[in-house]
Amino acid sequence: MDHAKTFCRICEAACGLEVQTEGDRVVSIKPDRAHPVSGGFVCAKGTRFAEVAAHPSRITHPSVRRGGELERTSWPRAIEAAASRLRPILERHGPHAVALYIGNPLAFHALGQIAAVFFGRALGTRNVFTAGSQDCNNKFAAAQLMHGTPVIHPIPDFEHAEMAVMLGTNPAVSQASFVHLEGGALTFDRFQKRGGRLVWVDVRETESAKRWGELITIRPGTDVFLVLALLGLFADRGIEDARVAGLETLLELAREITPERAEAACGVSAQQIRALAADIDRANGVAFHQSVGVNQGPFGTLAYVALQALAYVTGNYDARGGSLFSPLGVHGARLARQVGLFTSQARSRIGDFPTVFDSLPGGVMADEILTEGPERVRALVVIAGDPIRSIPGSRRLERAIASLDAVVALDFFESRTGQHADVILPATTFLERADLALPGLPLQTVDLAQTTPAMIPRVGEARPEHEVLAQLSLAIDRPLFGSRLASRVLSKPGLADRAIPALTELAWKLFDRDPARRGHGVPIPTPKPETYLGRGPMTEDGRVHFWRPALDAERARLLAWEKRARPDGFVLLGRRRRIGHNSWLHGGTREGALEGEAWMAPSDLARLGLEDGADVTLRTETGELTMPVRARDGVAPGTVVVPHGELEVNVNELLPSGAAHIEPLSGMLHMTGVPVEVRPGVRVRPTSPEGARA
Repeated sequence: MDHAKTFCRICEAACGLEVQTEGDRVVSIKPDRAHPVSGGFVCAKGTRFAEVAAHPSRITHPSVRRGGELERTSWPRAIEAAASRLRPILERHGPHAVALYIGNPLAFHALGQIAAVFFGRALGTRNVFTAGSQDCNNKFAAAQLMHGTPVIHPIPDFEHAEMAVMLGTNPAVSQASFVHLEGGALTFDRFQKRGGRLVWVDVRETESAKRWGELITIRPGTDVFLVLALLGLFADRGIEDARVAGLETLLELAREITPERAEAACGVSAQQIRALAADIDRANGVAFHQSVGVNQGPFGTLAYVALQALAYVTGNYDARGGSLFSPLGVHGARLARQVGLFTSQARSRIGDFPTVFDSLPGGVMADEILTEGPERVRALVVIAGDPIRSIPGSRRLERAIASLDAVVALDFFESRTGQHADVILPATTFLERADLALPGLPLQTVDLAQTTPAMIPRVGEARPEHEVLAQLSLAIDRPLFGSRLASRVLSKPGLADRAIPALTELAWKLFDRDPARRGHGVPIPTPKPETYLGRGPMTEDGRVHFWRPALDAERARLLAWEKRARPDGFVLLGRRRRIGHNSWLHGGTREGALEGEAWMAPSDLARLGLEDGADVTLRTETGELTMPVRARDGVAPGTVVVPHGELEVNVNELLPSGAAHIEPLSGMLHMTGVPVEVRPGVRVRPTSPEGARA
């Protein structure tokens, strides 16, 4: 038996893992107790990943579909088969006729992410779609408005805060997004142990609220009213600071949203709002954090801007125990701008939505395919993703993808989208490649950029995404970086797997020499208070902008939404799961009952005359699903909670898509608080597990 150290690549936490192998096989994956960052913490997702890597349904050889059936072929023939389908479309209809979809897992493969971005640029298409518009593009849009780049984000300084206010996040189940937690969820154990106060703002009593701190229950999609009301209570402090701009315009809006007005919209009492503001004012350091539960609402961008303004006016911005900013975020943003990343001004053909983080809203993908006209999407390259299962309006999207002239999928399972692929190219799992923890770098407070060697040889003929995309770019005569030489180097099998460990060792010898950190990565600078304002922003005047003309329309939209913030019937909510991740990891074996069930408040079941475990049909304007329902304490009356990305029941069949259901600023789909009808139903038999990704 051999033992090796690596880190998980499912989310930004990048927790340390100890992998036990026997020959080419992974025997077990356990927490790395001596890891210099995670300190032995890891969630169940990472430790179960060997099941995904060795799953019997995994695709390990290139395949081409003939007569509706996949046939194994060689890599050269598979690459040529993909290229021969894409080249005529590019030549006849232009670059925008080929779309690219990049799934969430690729964000955690450094070279794969870089290759995918430059593959889209090599194609010349504006039609790049990612999982971001179902998850976090509001944060990228807000960062662009405020900081002049989508790369710079505030980092909550939990280690030094006296109080933390957490909106729409459940790290007990899913770690946390847009923050790298040192020691994972153990961060909050330490926080409580030293007497810190944690306040969770959410639509239900989440696992995090049960484990740490206290809960403020809020109506779905209305967090922006609470944040603005809090901000309004601090609006008359007379702050004058040449390092910021647009603050007074935002404060004018905040003054209008009084605690009483916010109570009517969001359900949090005016008394609670004033008490929370007083507690924030008294605390010596308050860390604020907003996550997916807010992002997926109708005002994720405005809420993120307002929350940063709240940190600023309370003295918790660029401050110890409040919000910090990473120097790597600033340096990375400058480098990205120099090479032309995240600078696209393209807008979607359907809906005229802006490009955010160099991608368009997934919610218009079906329309971009089905709506006739010049530059209609006719081909799709899918990388580490499953848009059919992950994007709302999934039934219509599946019809659209089935109508395409060509679909190429790069994945390690035949996902729902992959079932429509003409060519499937097998990818490695994170256990089979060397890597760098790139996405967490601008979001972490520790001084280590983690790297890892591959844990096991590549399974079958699987190849990492960067090698495949480099090969495909050469085959269609559109090389990455505009350079055939660079593409040939990047496509060289195993080059990165040899180079990354060698460079890590060299960096350790030159800059570190700490035996406990050897082989784990390279040292990096860490965030420091009072180093960002006036120096870091990449806006045209070097100031943080709390308001831009692009936000003007949000005022009217907010007022219109306020009138319907209290629906008469039920509303639909999503949730994360302990084992699954977005629409991913379903290829792994799971113990216990299937999770394709709805949660409702016990009082709602009693009112509807439904028994715990009965079957219900959920119906929206988009579609309907039938599944078991469970009485669950902590679920707010009037809400129905369904997990995202389940194989047995795909909640995206219920969620609406299209321009009317997309936030204008960021392209985020409205995926929470959707009105839903609940009635008795007949159970739908679960489908067989298959791999799926976000």
